[in-house]
Amino acid sequence: SSQGDTQGVSLHTVARADRISTQRAAAMDQFGGQGGQGDEKAEQVAAMAQFTKLLESQKTIAKLTGKCFQACVPSAGKSLANAQQLCLWRCAQRYMETQYFVQRYCEDKIQAGTWSAPA
Repeated sequence: SSQGDTQGVSLHTVARADRISTQRAAAMDQFGGQGGQGDEKAEQVAAMAQFTKLLESQKTIAKLTGKCFQACVPSAGKSLANAQQLCLWRCAQRYMETQYFVQRYCEDKIQAGTWSAPA
């Protein structure tokens, strides 16, 4: 069950990174040329989107791992106690849900035109 739950977090992370990279790829495509190199540009955009997905996913996992491990495992041993495993799972869930909420909040503000940059 714990391994399946971990995969759920990873899938959520990848889905989030996929959505971000798709948005970036669409923005990059708007500025791309329409000449005979269209296929090559499309391949480059796709490769960049894939690379961006990978980077975003790795950055999120690294942040999540660092924050949650520091909060849940005061001293590392050869294995984790059940309470530590549960703490890590809950921490990862909260982290992912918060990241998703903040992202959606910012996107909604930008789309509504009510986003104001911090002074």
